[in-house]
Amino acid sequence: MSVASHLGIKTTEYDRQILTFIPHYDEILDQAVGALAALDRPAKVVLDLGTGSGALAARCLARLRGARVVGIDGDEAMLAMAVKRLGGKLTPVVGYFENTPFPACDVITASFSLHHVPEPAVKAKIFRKAFAALRPGGVLVDADCMVAADPALRARHHDLWHRHLAVAHGPAGARKFLRAWAGEDTYFPLELEMSLLRDAGFVVDVAWRKDGFAVLAATRPRRRPGAARRRSSAAR
Repeated sequence: MSVASHLGIKTTEYDRQILTFIPHYDEILDQAVGALAALDRPAKVVLDLGTGSGALAARCLARLRGARVVGIDGDEAMLAMAVKRLGGKLTPVVGYFENTPFPACDVITASFSLHHVPEPAVKAKIFRKAFAALRPGGVLVDADCMVAADPALRARHHDLWHRHLAVAHGPAGARKFLRAWAGEDTYFPLELEMSLLRDAGFVVDVAWRKDGFAVLAATRPRRRPGAARRRSSAAR
């Protein structure tokens, strides 16, 4: 299913309509770009998982001068929009990040794409593949809905999302969208997302969080934790 079909809109409406679907959308993308401060060197290659219309990739390129983007997306129509937006700075790859090889890169970004992965084990595999693709010192930035562990807080965040949707689509439309997405998307708790990243080898920080949405900055260490200790012990 294409992203536009998933959202119930035309592809050409995506950039306008996404603002009515996702609370704080522009702020989330800006915070995702801000999380690139975790990168300790200039970036040459950005791998964007689920590029969509290229909105996050464009913001990243504005910050990372001289970088180019490899964008992986299963939706050819959306990739065409990204190519139009980014021109020669984007290498489009039609495919799904679960089974598409990742090139060596300095940054990996994902915005509202990894919630299409339904199983923790599959997401863990993607994170391990991302860790292997990143050069040491590189950073993975993931912006998405990451639900609260507490049921009451999770219910409040759901209600806030419903209110946001209802502004443009009415209460009935809001319920319709949330029901449809609940059957197609999987939102893991924030702590589980962080645990999966740590298990893959990343050092993880919460760069931003509001309601049920978060931006994680996961850095590949220049050395795996404990490596220096092991060398020191071996030398004795």
